[in-house]
Amino acid sequence: MPMHILTVLSLFALTPAALAQSAAPVLPDLSRLTDDHRAMLRCGAAFAIVATTQANGESLAGWPPLSVRGKHYFIDAGVAVMQGAALDRITVRDLIAADVRALQTAADPDAALAALAKPCLAQLDATVPPLTKPGLRQCAAIMALAYDELYAREGLSAAARDLKTLASVLAAREREALLAQGQTGDAADRALAQARDALVTEAGDGKGGIDKYEIAHCYELAKPDEKKHY
Repeated sequence: MPMHILTVLSLFALTPAALAQSAAPVLPDLSRLTDDHRAMLRCGAAFAIVATTQANGESLAGWPPLSVRGKHYFIDAGVAVMQGAALDRITVRDLIAADVRALQTAADPDAALAALAKPCLAQLDATVPPLTKPGLRQCAAIMALAYDELYAREGLSAAARDLKTLASVLAAREREALLAQGQTGDAADRALAQARDALVTEAGDGKGGIDKYEIAHCYELAKPDEKKHY
């Protein structure tokens, strides 16, 4: 139901710090809230903490990138609990806040969070499709589009230059691979342009767009070839 999804979307935007500092709620009747519901909300809280940590440039051992899949799970879990336990958005928010608070005030917060990795990631894999691993051609297009977007906002900033370099490296490697397969330079250029056009279309298809790709893999593909010496 679109309205429910939109209201729950706002939950993931709340930072764990803000949730943890919120006042302890006065909760309504929770008789329909099952153990499964509680586990879903606990995982949603864990994903919010991990995603926020990752967004700040830190990594947590045992956790994959969660900015996209974690948000999908968070939304779906919130909707499921709202509908299954007949609770409103505010109550679900307060329940998640309580879970965040419990994780962050545990005797060993890191251990408490780590203990949820295995069961919560199993739930994530069972309910949210994994990210698609892009190839060289798609990565070249993704980085080129990211550069265009950043350049429009910041001009030729250091970050924009980095993206431009990555896009150039990836495009050159894909073009080299296509030429090695016997394609002409014009055919290789057309293939790269078509990949870019396809990514532009996907960005507005309402099915995840570029966010459904495992962008981190593009950085792996752009790494220097260890066999080459400069």
